[in-house]
Parts: sequence; structure tokens; C-alpha cells
Amino acid sequence: MNVRLIHYLYMVVLLGFTSSCISDDLSDCPTTQYVVQISVKDKNYKNIGSFPQLEPKEENTPFRSFEGTIYYTLSESTTRARIRESAVMVVNGEDQMYSITFNNIPEGEYILTVWGNMTQEYPVGILHQDNKEHTDIYMTSRKLRFDSSYQTTELSLERTKGLLLLLCSNFPAVVTSLKQNISHLYQSVDANFNYTGTTNVEKRVPLQATVTTFLAPNAEEDSSLKLSFYTDATKSTTPFLELPDINLTIKRNEISAIAIDYKATDDVYEIWMFIQEQWTMIHRLDIK
Repeated sequence: MNVRLIHYLYMVVLLGFTSSCISDDLSDCPTTQYVVQISVKDKNYKNIGSFPQLEPKEENTPFRSFEGTIYYTLSESTTRARIRESAVMVVNGEDQMYSITFNNIPEGEYILTVWGNMTQEYPVGILHQDNKEHTDIYMTSRKLRFDSSYQTTELSLERTKGLLLLLCSNFPAVVTSLKQNISHLYQSVDANFNYTGTTNVEKRVPLQATVTTFLAPNAEEDSSLKLSFYTDATKSTTPFLELPDINLTIKRNEISAIAIDYKATDDVYEIWMFIQEQWTMIHRLDIK
């Protein structure tokens, strides 16, 4: 056989062994890894400094202090075919960022979408279902190119909802619970922060000095807030007190606040709203 031919065949066989991995232990095989670090952008509400009743979170607290769960999908950017999908995973540890590693993904462009604080019971993107408050949902999405030039990339989660803050002061001791009905809220959000659908939220809780509720932004116009207060004797029937409906604006990553203060000497309820960085009285109810 021709010496050159023998040498050629030898090189082909050698190349095959060096470009392949044959091992009982797959961890010995070389893999292509693409790492994405997930951080939190909206650690505190934009206007939290206006409300001393709420304690801001420290910037250097662990990731899990903001995101109890993580769920993500990786899709091909052109066809939107789903390449990877995680379970809804509980976040543990003390790291300030969450690391996602993709192994052996073909080179190309992909869209990574990450959700924080989702639950298994709710479909992806649903902010309120069955008139329930749900959780403080976060989301981020970005197009990524995976190839030999890729370097670790950081994506930052942003809030999808706002917060309604109720401050209840000096109520008679017989009042033990309250019910909120908030109308005309968006129901869902997609990976591009497009809000759709409309829904209402109802929440019944024991009366406390501070009550907070996670709410999607208004669906194009102001929401209407209806507040009812109950005693132990009336908690399932007629309210002890019903306030006039309050027009309310909810914005993403902002706090909207209402304060109700009972003045026992006059037997009146004063209702205040935080508007343009100051408290403004909007109702004074004489219940004599």
C-alpha cells in the first residue's frame, strides 16, 4: 500500500479519536457551557422612601430574599421553538445572583425568559387568577447569541406589579377584619412587558395597622377600590362600615397608599390618599 495513503488513513483515525469523546463517565467529555447570571433590578419600590411604615430591603441581601422561586425558558429566536424549560424551582443559598448554565446548546440566537416568584398553580404570565392577589412576580427576557465569543451575561429581573398600602389607625376595638375589592386591573403580562386582559381582585384579612396587596397596573383607566370593615358579629353578613368607592392608580414598581383614621372624639373617619408626594384628605365620614 502506498505510504502516503497509509499516513492519510492514520491521520483520519487519529482525528476521529481526538474530536470525539468515548468514556464511561460523561463528566470526562468536553462540553460547551453558556452561563447566564440573574440579578434583581427592582429590589425596592421606586417611591418606598415616602413610606416609613415599610422597611426597605438592603441592596446586598441574598437573591432568595427577593425571589422565592425561579422558572425559565430558552427558545430559538426565529422559530420560537422551546429548547430548554425549567421546573418552578425554589431558590436557596446566600448568593446575590442566580446562575443558569446551558450545556451543549448549538450555536445560534436564543431568547431567554426568566420569571421570579411564580407558583406551580398559576400559568406563566398570569398576574391575577380567580380574583386572587397572587405573588410579587418578577420577569426579564433577552435575546442571547451562543457561540465561541460568548461571555457570561447578566439579566436583571423587574417587578410586574405595584403595591397597595392601607394604613388603618385608631379603629374601634370591635372592628376585626376588612375586605378589599379592586376593579379594572390587568390580568396578565408577556415577556415584552405587554399587559393584557382585565380582572378584579378581592382580599379579606384581619384588621391590622398596615395591610399590603400586590396588584397589577390599571387596565387603561383608574381602578376602583371598595373597602368594607367587619366585626366578629358581622364578618359574614352586613359590614360594620363601608367606605365610598375610591379611584385608584396602580403603577408597576410603585406604592399607592390610602390611610383611614378614626377620630373618636368626633366619631368620624378621615380617608387620606397619597397624591403627588403628599397626603390629601379625600373623604370625611360622619357615622353618627
